[in-house]
Amino acid sequence: MTRTLTTLALAIACSAAQAFSFSDLTFWTGTGANRAALVIDWNDGAEPKSLAWGFRWDGVATGEDMFRAVVTSDPLLFSKALSFSFGIAVNGIGYDTDGDGLPLSDGTAWPPNGLLFPGSPSDGATALDAGDRYVEGWNTGFWGYWLASGSTLGTWSEAQVGLSGRQLVDGSWDGLSFAQGFVGSAPDDPVAAPEPATLLALLAVPVLLRRRRRR
Repeated sequence: MTRTLTTLALAIACSAAQAFSFSDLTFWTGTGANRAALVIDWNDGAEPKSLAWGFRWDGVATGEDMFRAVVTSDPLLFSKALSFSFGIAVNGIGYDTDGDGLPLSDGTAWPPNGLLFPGSPSDGATALDAGDRYVEGWNTGFWGYWLASGSTLGTWSEAQVGLSGRQLVDGSWDGLSFAQGFVGSAPDDPVAAPEPATLLALLAVPVLLRRRRRR
């Protein structure tokens, strides 16, 4: 039941139009006049292939600012990132599809905001809950960084800088796409990540049904 409801929430968030645009986004974080979007593609064979979030800001913001804001705002999104003198690099990204946490095979203890900075990179950890999504890589693959522009998602191009060196532009798109075996590919057409209130309300339905059956 929970899996079905999660899938339903993602289907609700999906745009009926073929061209994905800012108007299709349902999960927004940040405030300000400028808008950008973050697309994450796990390339793990699961559906939907990629999810998208929106970010608002004023003044100057970087790709790192958007990434941090999205991960720490969405209770279903998790990430391992590494901190260097030049900024951060993504090691792993996960999505808790059933709302009960994201346990990993390596015993990772996630902080409350979902963004973990381990002391060293890791490879090969997997999600323990069937259906949850998690992909990491450092020596076996990497999270490629891609850019696009326009209120409607256009053609992706590989970024020439990292998240921390990327200055966001109003109306731009940033994509993270996992390159297994270091074979990179642009993010697939995304589905809008569901707003937490919508998804958590749907996830609560099985609990309510169980309570009614006990009466």
